[in-house]
Amino acid sequence: MSNKSLRNSVKAAVIKRLICVVLVSSLFAIKGVAATVDDAIDRPATRSVLGAHSALLDADLVGQDIIAVGERGFILRSNDGAHSWQQIKSPVSVTFTGVQFFDEQVGYIIGHGGTVLRTVNGGQDWELRLNGRMLGGILLRQAKQDQDEEALRRAQYLLEDGPDKPFLDLLVMDAEHLVVVGAYGLALESVDGGATWLPWMSRLPNDFGSHLYSIQKQGDQILIAGERGFVALSHDKGLSFDLIETPYEGSFFTAQFLADGEIFLAGLRGNSFLSQDDGESWVQLSNPISANITASTLLANGQLVMVNQAGFIMEASSDHLAPLPIPPLPPLTEILEIAGDKLLALSMSGPFTVDLPAVARTADSAVYGAVDRGNSK
Repeated sequence: MSNKSLRNSVKAAVIKRLICVVLVSSLFAIKGVAATVDDAIDRPATRSVLGAHSALLDADLVGQDIIAVGERGFILRSNDGAHSWQQIKSPVSVTFTGVQFFDEQVGYIIGHGGTVLRTVNGGQDWELRLNGRMLGGILLRQAKQDQDEEALRRAQYLLEDGPDKPFLDLLVMDAEHLVVVGAYGLALESVDGGATWLPWMSRLPNDFGSHLYSIQKQGDQILIAGERGFVALSHDKGLSFDLIETPYEGSFFTAQFLADGEIFLAGLRGNSFLSQDDGESWVQLSNPISANITASTLLANGQLVMVNQAGFIMEASSDHLAPLPIPPLPPLTEILEIAGDKLLALSMSGPFTVDLPAVARTADSAVYGAVDRGNSK
């Protein structure tokens, strides 16, 4: 896939798993993009008071604290329910696209430049476990070992094209075991905390190298969704995958396992689909807002909520989506349920908190929640 193809894909969809690619897209217009990302791989993030006013792309809970990540290598921590944020040192200044903790000590961050970071002390310190330079060598060695001509061709292309390819989502299965997916169909697994990596690309029915935006797990099942309507489902913990046919050929930026056999997909232009039979058949959910759906989450009460590029928080029912009755926010990139009956919404211009009572239990709810903007320290 050419850089032009990547740019076109990125322009079609803007935020969250995509916003990271959007930032890549803008860089592709600049001569010397590989050198730019190369430099960011080696340069620690700059200290700044602008972290809580910048593009933040993902967040996770660490006990009662929140860790959020985003552009320029920002890693932010809040210990007061997202009212204030403190910047944590980062060994790189690439844009981060995802963060996930296994427990209160071990967690991982992914991002541009093939970056994977790890913490073993609750996010106080972060160590580089993978970058784009290492990635090219890993793929090349594996392709030669497997005597796989197609994998060898792709590995050589990635090496020649530079270490700029972003990871877009991650799945942390235990303290040492994680899978990362990203642009150009990148998919790798580590079972030793990122010390070594095993490519998964040969396991995926992804002949065109479509970008992979979301990876989810439920029991032995692993679901991966991405560009051009790509959806793959494993029933054996990722050892093999089946291609799942969907009614839509656009990009899916978020996916969720719901009840047994139920899968939710959403993405470009607000298109969203529900399957109740492990992807054998699909029902499209009506949506009054045709904006890219960029992230979703299941609340503790079982309610499925999502955010979109138009700044709305949406909830899902069996046949439609509906915006929650709160004022629109800036373009949203992530949604997370946090302590104190609140939702944390990340955006292009920082974090916002929304009172959880505003989450409608029915589409007719008219309860409004207060919106609070966090501050950086």
